[in-house]
Amino acid sequence: MPPPPRLLTLAAVAVALLAACSQPQPAPPADGTPASTAPAAPGVVRARFAGFAGGPGFTLPDDLRGRPLVLNVWASWCVPCRTEMPAFQAVYLRARGTVGFLGVDYLDEVGAARRLVAATGVTYPLAADPKGTEALKLGVTALPTTLFFSADGVLRGRRFGALDADRLRAAIRTYLGEQVP
Repeated sequence: MPPPPRLLTLAAVAVALLAACSQPQPAPPADGTPASTAPAAPGVVRARFAGFAGGPGFTLPDDLRGRPLVLNVWASWCVPCRTEMPAFQAVYLRARGTVGFLGVDYLDEVGAARRLVAATGVTYPLAADPKGTEALKLGVTALPTTLFFSADGVLRGRRFGALDADRLRAAIRTYLGEQVP
């Protein structure tokens, strides 16, 4: 005898809650080649992100422009990601002269991601990782994840989970040596 519909609904909700922000398995690179084949200095991270919603892409370390970088990996389906985005926007507005910011939309639906960006008022640069391959190279295992890169492209720190503005400023100070008011 099949289970009652109410039990099936309850089970589906439980599975959705448990999997809400766990990392899906990304697809392997189509051609198996790295994003960049140029030799890198020791410790330099190389990654290439697609443009967000038709915008420009981003390549590490080439696009750092001589500044350290806060790279936040998020998705519209991740509730903690949604709650931290306004804090990232506030810190970005104060830090944009000294620290670069990049939000990377991960394994997401473009329309949902656009709606989240509009709802949270995010204006910092965005890129996308629609297959999850670049985030995997960066060691992202859960969302949200925030990575801190020196101006030369070396990964200096990583934080898993949502950050509020105070914790984000403290992490920037700790990993990048920059004071953000």
